[in-house]
Amino acid sequence: MPEFEVLRSYYASIQDLGRVGYRSLGVPVSGALDKLSHAYANALVGNSIHEATIEVIGGMFEFRMLEEAIIAVTGAEAEVRVNDKRVDMWRPLWIGKDSRVTITAVRKGFIVYVGFAGGLRVKKVMRSKSTYYRAGFGGYDGRLLKPGDRVSVGKVNLDGVWEVVAGKTAPDCVKEHIPTKEGAVEVRVTRGVHYDLLSDEFEKLLSAKYVVTSQLDRMGYRLDGPVLERAKSLGRLISIATDRGYIQVPPNGKPIVLMSDSQTTGGYAVIAHVIPRDVDKVAQCGPGYIIRFRELSVERAERDAMSYYSMLERASLTEAEYEEEYWGEML
Repeated sequence: MPEFEVLRSYYASIQDLGRVGYRSLGVPVSGALDKLSHAYANALVGNSIHEATIEVIGGMFEFRMLEEAIIAVTGAEAEVRVNDKRVDMWRPLWIGKDSRVTITAVRKGFIVYVGFAGGLRVKKVMRSKSTYYRAGFGGYDGRLLKPGDRVSVGKVNLDGVWEVVAGKTAPDCVKEHIPTKEGAVEVRVTRGVHYDLLSDEFEKLLSAKYVVTSQLDRMGYRLDGPVLERAKSLGRLISIATDRGYIQVPPNGKPIVLMSDSQTTGGYAVIAHVIPRDVDKVAQCGPGYIIRFRELSVERAERDAMSYYSMLERASLTEAEYEEEYWGEML
């Protein structure tokens, strides 16, 4: 069975679209932080969007293919090299045996995804291959990847896959969701569960700029900016169900955007909900990015969610402009 060996890794894990149906047991959904980039990493190598990919946070990952493979790298704009040759992202790449793939120097965005034709052959836990490292299950031994790990890849007819995906890329509208550090990133929200308790502060949330801090992980992104004073007097509330995209306000008054590994219940006030499409955008905002929130009506948010999930499920590809040397070349 084909494999690749991890040579360097800082914060990389195996993720799919998450484990659904276990939140009542206290098990987070997990799965890709940026679902669109994950879906297209799969589509570009001929996989179902539900297959697992490698999620690289911060953009430092290097591996060696022990057999031929077709891969695709999507997400944050990074420098990708195959045997020291610079290659493009958002397109299928035919990788030769013993080739070394290096991902470094993220220039825009924060998270990179690597898809492999045939998918990643790891055991499913609760119907998902996603890593939930806080509890030590899923993915590769329930942990982040480290040098020396060997991950198996499903065996497929590479020629057949290449006939389908060669010359393809993701639509520009997909690539454009990766934010830049220049200016504030607009994030659309609807009113939260506890809006009535924080109605005055909600206007402050919308008018202010918040900075993504270094206190972030797959559970949540902490923001720095104007303090929402009312939260200090509220303290902890009766716990409610929480989910990806909820904006909690702890007693210090500084918002936290919950992400894929978020807890299933929580007692902090929820001031707003980020719409699904824009959670992907927030995920790509690394430390130092500036965020501004904009309110969206529930009706418009629902329409956008339907459009987003339709785009996610289809993961339609388009023709790419390739340099001649890339056609059919083994890298």
